[in-house]
Amino acid sequence: MRSALFLFATLFALAGFAVDEPKPAVAKKAPNSGKSANVLPDSVEGVPAEEYAKIRRALMLSYGNEAISAARLRLNELKERTRFTKGRNEAEDLRLDFEKARDAMVKATMDSVLKIDASINKDSLVFTLNAIEEATKKRGQEAMQRAREKEAAEAKLAKKDAPEAKPETTEAKVEEKPMTPAQLLADVEGVSAEDMTKFRIAAFVAQKDPTVKELKAKQNEMRKEAEFASPDEKKNMRNDFEVLIADLRKAHLAAVSKADPSLSKETLEKIMEAVEGRAKAAAKKGSQATKTPLKPFPFGEKK
Repeated sequence: MRSALFLFATLFALAGFAVDEPKPAVAKKAPNSGKSANVLPDSVEGVPAEEYAKIRRALMLSYGNEAISAARLRLNELKERTRFTKGRNEAEDLRLDFEKARDAMVKATMDSVLKIDASINKDSLVFTLNAIEEATKKRGQEAMQRAREKEAAEAKLAKKDAPEAKPETTEAKVEEKPMTPAQLLADVEGVSAEDMTKFRIAAFVAQKDPTVKELKAKQNEMRKEAEFASPDEKKNMRNDFEVLIADLRKAHLAAVSKADPSLSKETLEKIMEAVEGRAKAAAKKGSQATKTPLKPFPFGEKK
């Protein structure tokens, strides 16, 4: 349960913070260039067409914003660092740097959009940023799957006489792919669509809560300490980890409730329980899927 809760906390924190990812793929042209439109979906569920048209225009005009450009440059620098990162400590430090850079990108984007058009609804803007995130992740996953299929095909051509073990390997690799935030925060049976929408928006806001951020930082520090601890020390730390996970869950609940007081305690508990169950099931499935070691991925497809 402890590992499942940690997976939940990690993915939960990513629910709204990947809006920056499509930006580096856009050529440095005028904001109204054709390529800029490619990273934006044609429509966003829950956002009226007229409102989305305003958001889309403001996002395209924001591309040259100085703060956004600085945040984009920082993210590109961090992505370049991934090629030289070795060891879990460096990977964890890099992940924390990515979180800070993504926070800066999201803030700069929202500030710029609302400055360009103050009539834009903030909740609709959050919906749009989340939709961009999901579209970006989907494109990345599809590209990775195509690359894997190409590698498998090339290997098969190179070893025609070898036993056909590639289909099993390919299947295992597909299974080890983690749940996306959209899957993790999908609709929960017994909870209305309206409440689920409120929860997703509140979850986005809750990531800025000081208590949540403090507990997550403490959790990262404890994980670093545990990496070099002896078996006895790790055993003694186990209770501290469990207490911290419980505190983090309470802090998430409190932050989400504060972000949207209209959500009842029963509704929040039902959603959180469902999300934790999904995370636990995904973690269990991943641990049993294959003997092939998982590639270290401190961010992106994630963790």
